Amino acid sequence: MTTYLTDYAYFTNKDDMDEAAKLHISAHWNCMNNTDRAVLDMIRRYSVKYGAAHLKHNTMEKALAKSNATIRRIIRKLEQLGIIKRIHFIRPVMSGLGANIYVISPFNEQGEMDSRDDARKPEYNEAQPSNSETEPLFSKSITTKDLNITSPTEQFPTTLYGRMKSLLSSTLGENALARKIFGVYRQQSSQMLKFNIYEDKGELFEQLALQALQIAVQATKQKSVRNLPGYYSGVLRELVGKALFSDIFMEYDVAVEGFYSR
Repeated sequence: MTTYLTDYAYFTNKDDMDEAAKLHISAHWNCMNNTDRAVLDMIRRYSVKYGAAHLKHNTMEKALAKSNATIRRIIRKLEQLGIIKRIHFIRPVMSGLGANIYVISPFNEQGEMDSRDDARKPEYNEAQPSNSETEPLFSKSITTKDLNITSPTEQFPTTLYGRMKSLLSSTLGENALARKIFGVYRQQSSQMLKFNIYEDKGELFEQLALQALQIAVQATKQKSVRNLPGYYSGVLRELVGKALFSDIFMEYDVAVEGFYSR
């Protein structure tokens, strides 16, 4: 079952998602190459049904005939440009981090204009020949003249606190708890991020914080949860423990126990 992917989607239909992808490409045309667009198109195609794509690096490597290092670099680039969001996924049965979830972000005209200014001297400026087999179809047909960017799309919360508040408001009709739950996240994350070994895990902690809230909110629909912040604290602590413990195995799709033999 992959319907869980809809929890991460920004769009309710594929046409809006496709339009956002086209606008992103138009805005960043000069700092994207054919391989960048091919990776984005693969994420787009895998996102058609549920609005998000659960993809292994290995799957993208084989489909596009590119190295693991190239795929990783392009994913980081698309993130930095604000085109996609990468979500670390905790496997519910086997535990540990599995393949990432990728979501195409809504197009924000002002944000894209700012990032275009920053990208005039792009970090990724290697020239790559066109490959008709891997180049996405819309990269062949779109030019900057084809798209008239006149208005920004609907604004979505970009901060963790804003997303927490939005989730609580839309599901429970309650956003007063957002401050307390955000405080729980700050307390737990600050305890870990103060150590040098975890100082680069800020993004991971935010993803786990939101995932823990989604789990806690879902639990309220199945049973009575008297203390949601307390319940959330336990879920977040468990997710963080699993993520940090199994971090070195994040590129494998088997349980940690599978690496040992009697």
